[in-house]
Amino acid sequence: MIKIKTLFIISFVLASFPLILNAQSNTVIDNLLEKDKAGFGSASYMVFTAAGILKDNSSFEEALQYLNKLKWKMNNKEPGEYITLGEYSYMLMKTFNIDGGIMYQIFPGPKYAARELFYLKLIDKDRDSSRYISGEEVIRILGRLLEWKENKQ
Repeated sequence: MIKIKTLFIISFVLASFPLILNAQSNTVIDNLLEKDKAGFGSASYMVFTAAGILKDNSSFEEALQYLNKLKWKMNNKEPGEYITLGEYSYMLMKTFNIDGGIMYQIFPGPKYAARELFYLKLIDKDRDSSRYISGEEVIRILGRLLEWKENKQ
């Protein structure tokens, strides 16, 4: 059952954004799916390559260098440092220019970013912004966000 679910998620993500079709990105996805806790490097890489900001042959370090230049509320992270749901949600909100609700507009940050993505049904279970997320969640949430953005246009 888990193999079928994993295969479905990979198929969904690959159909959602063709940028992942190269060898390096496939390796990143395979590695992410094995992780109980996703790292900042791989999560940043996935977000910035999916957004077309970085090329698919970029490294995790380049993704974090780009993130650190942005002066968001999660600077100076190491590639292997674990990412929380709130940090990942905030990265997605900022990268894909999602306005968010009133609380996010007043207090933009990881806590309200996670609540906003939960409200948009991009996060399907625990919306606790301080919990670490798995590699599977990184891919699933990103895939849902890309599908949501495409349907919204």
